[in-house]
Amino acid sequence: MSRLTHEQHIEELRRSLTGLAENATGDLGLDVPTCPGWQLRTLLGHLGRVHRMALAVVATGAMTPANPKEMEPIPDNDNDLRTYFASSSASILHDLEVTDPAAPCWTFLGTADVVSFWSRRMANEHAVHLFDAQRAIASHVALNISPRSACDAIDEYVLIANGRVLAKRPEFDLGGTVHLHATDDDEGEWMFSSTPGRLVVDAGHGKGDAAIRGTAASLLLGLWGRYSLADDSRFERFGDPARINALTSIGGN
Repeated sequence: MSRLTHEQHIEELRRSLTGLAENATGDLGLDVPTCPGWQLRTLLGHLGRVHRMALAVVATGAMTPANPKEMEPIPDNDNDLRTYFASSSASILHDLEVTDPAAPCWTFLGTADVVSFWSRRMANEHAVHLFDAQRAIASHVALNISPRSACDAIDEYVLIANGRVLAKRPEFDLGGTVHLHATDDDEGEWMFSSTPGRLVVDAGHGKGDAAIRGTAASLLLGLWGRYSLADDSRFERFGDPARINALTSIGGN
């Protein structure tokens, strides 16, 4: 269950796309420190490809993914790359706006295979990647989303982590419980535990083997590996550090 509506996710996506376009007007060769090995041009190309993957199924209702070999190649020239990103940005916003959010289509999780999955996924992925783009330009930036939006993105993180990351790590074991507490949202609490190769999360207050407190946006960035949950000063930590390290090990792009 999402905390935001389909329409709210689209507005979040629109803001992030605008911010990304603004950050793409300069040198695309800048390194992105939060995505090691990437430059701004890598980030734009990645997002343009993600747009096209979603576009291939949102409007058509296809229940199988697009063939990457049939997609438009990512341009080598920076000006063409900006056009590539701008074109797909406009198209994904349009298609999400005019398509029934309950319409069926393919998703990479194989669950909740409807269009509203993509409005949520696009909103949350672009919010984090806007932060990445801003970090390529300045060392001190903040994730510019509301606590409620960040909490929704944390809820979704669990689905993505289970469906894409931990699906390839059957040995994963949190080894106990970790409680996350967002200090800026009354409903921002989660208890993390695990079964073999899978995160299990219950919403609400509780006492875990370890606990991490911080703003919802900071917690989201910590889960996605942009901040260290284990030692970043943005967080208060309590209890068993081994459990925090285990949670931190999931990470993601």
